[in-house]
Amino acid sequence: MANVSATSGTDKVGQWQNIQYFYYAGSQPVLATIKTYNVPDLPLAIFSQTYLQNWTGTSAQDPNYVTSGFPTFKTGSASGVDLGYLAYGGDMSGYTGLNMGSWSFISYFETGTGGGPLVLFDNASNAMVISPMSQFMSASNHVSLTQQQVSYGVLGLVDTIPSGYQVNFLVYFDDRGINQAVREWGAFLQFYYDKVKFNRLKSLTLNYLGYWTDNGAYYYYHTEKGKNYQTSMVDAASYIKNISLPVQYLQYDSWWYPKGHRQGTVTWTPKKDVLPDGFQYLSAHTQLPFGCHNRYWDSQTTYAKYNGGQYNFIQDRSYGLSVPDDQKFWDDLFTITKQWGNFILYEQDWLNWEFDQNVALLSDVSLGRRWLTQMGKGASQYLNIEIQYCMAYSRHILQSLEIDVVTQARVSHDYSPGGRQWNIGITSLFADAVGLAPFKDTFWTTEKQPGSPYGSRTEKFARLNAVIATLSTGPVGPGDGIGYINATLLMKCCDNSGRILQPDRAATAIDDQIKKKAFPNYSGPRGEVYTTYTNVSGLIFGIVLAAELTNEYALTPTSGWTYGQLRSPAVVYSGTDLNKLPVPFSVLNPLNLGPGCTAVDFCLYYTSPVLQLQTGDHIVLLGERDKWTPFSIRRFMDIRFTTSDVIAVINVNAYEAVSIYFQINSGPVERVICDNSQSYKKPSFATISIMGRKCTLQ
Repeated sequence: MANVSATSGTDKVGQWQNIQYFYYAGSQPVLATIKTYNVPDLPLAIFSQTYLQNWTGTSAQDPNYVTSGFPTFKTGSASGVDLGYLAYGGDMSGYTGLNMGSWSFISYFETGTGGGPLVLFDNASNAMVISPMSQFMSASNHVSLTQQQVSYGVLGLVDTIPSGYQVNFLVYFDDRGINQAVREWGAFLQFYYDKVKFNRLKSLTLNYLGYWTDNGAYYYYHTEKGKNYQTSMVDAASYIKNISLPVQYLQYDSWWYPKGHRQGTVTWTPKKDVLPDGFQYLSAHTQLPFGCHNRYWDSQTTYAKYNGGQYNFIQDRSYGLSVPDDQKFWDDLFTITKQWGNFILYEQDWLNWEFDQNVALLSDVSLGRRWLTQMGKGASQYLNIEIQYCMAYSRHILQSLEIDVVTQARVSHDYSPGGRQWNIGITSLFADAVGLAPFKDTFWTTEKQPGSPYGSRTEKFARLNAVIATLSTGPVGPGDGIGYINATLLMKCCDNSGRILQPDRAATAIDDQIKKKAFPNYSGPRGEVYTTYTNVSGLIFGIVLAAELTNEYALTPTSGWTYGQLRSPAVVYSGTDLNKLPVPFSVLNPLNLGPGCTAVDFCLYYTSPVLQLQTGDHIVLLGERDKWTPFSIRRFMDIRFTTSDVIAVINVNAYEAVSIYFQINSGPVERVICDNSQSYKKPSFATISIMGRKCTLQ
């Protein structure tokens, strides 16, 4: 260290102050700073490394190391206070390498190329998140068990760093728990990068029911007997229409384009034996918008100049992959897709393979960011194209902060009938916090589907998959074969137009579930307990989902949601047993969960505030109980009070009848039906008088 100084200034966040450390690494000058904000007074610190000269030979010869460390934190307890940690790691938004435990007894958690945000917490409600804040594709971390420290810096294989290059790392604190810390950390990053939420709100794939053909689906590399994919997909669309299922788009997976010697994409055009007449034919005969899957690029790709193509690709001779480095390539690729029909979704899969098996992406400090931002810019030429990331490392998820057209990401490994990949409560927290809708993947809606490519596999958890998909706020996309769709089950997700009735935010694992993993003696649930909510006119309606519990656990309003979020008094009622009446819900009257909450017979509960009128009457709204989300802002437009009544204003589509349930003065559960089932009119709205027990269509 040569010297230390202090500076201050103002940026889009507010007034800041820096402590600057001027270092020499050998003869190379590096500026390290710690920035904090006093106006507004924010619970964060930003650690920066700035390289003041061109620097070569920086490689640590290992992608899972870092070229330098600032900050570096010691592991272990401080002042005798044991901390827990949650480390996102691996692909699928940190799902495959997810790790939790004691900070004092770390055995391993994934860092380097697959490393992700690190959350530290105590057994009270204090938590902080540590992550990259810039240069997401080259920023990295490394944990040393021998030195008992975690270091943050530049990816370990980077060999040249240009003058002026800066990488930032963010430490964000919150004293309201793990969920709140991660959400506030994500909200700050979204604000910092001006992440546009509108793309997620207008997304067809996030707002409406779809039909998927990816891994786990009936038609994944599998067609109807004696037919090609073109005919099979038209038949599937016809079947969906015949059963009056309001699917609004189709997804076509990797079965349609040619692969090279490493099974990567050679040319992103349909194979003649698969789709003889191309996507134009499918688009015309299905009359549905569609999305398409893509893998990593094979080194044999015909687009590359080194193979006689038109575009700059960087070939990796060791692994046999290639990466595009040409904005015109992405511009032209997305322009071609618009000639296919109503193309709406580009799914970039195998992101981890593309990253790990292209040395250029590991060693070039700026190529990774350029690759993904060029892709995003190409898609953004068209208002209705969005991007889904799949098999993404945490660095890809964070890079999406700079790419507004990326609206969603997979947060679990591939679906397999009967498998366990619905447990997305922790990875959903990460994705949702940075503005991406979590996607749990496709699923079957019926147990047995003879003739599928998965042999004798069956699906016992169809209902659980369906409710998880709905509460995730991501795509809901079944993958059943013709004749096997359970339309009744699927319609619990949405209205009669296929619009998904979602909560306000993704359902996520409660803090106590995470703490139980870190502190075995902590009184949290062993299993999965997720919560979410909907806010209608300032009233909070909660949702609780519990599965695979092996112990007894008492959930309270403060353990399931941020303190003070649920209005008191409140009730809780069953979402699976409609005969059970609502019961009081408070710290003194918790919701008792236990081993009866299994994956097959999961526990689903809803909370509702008790609305007290000046007349002395009290009303509990129970919502649309035949849907997974009984209160959704897509159904409920407003709830307001008069001195003697509660008025609910709801959306009602043409040819739709909506039942709204309620309870008055602790009496029996009643309902009002808003019946627009005989009307061909465009979507309308209805006003419900609870005390009057009537619905008026407008």
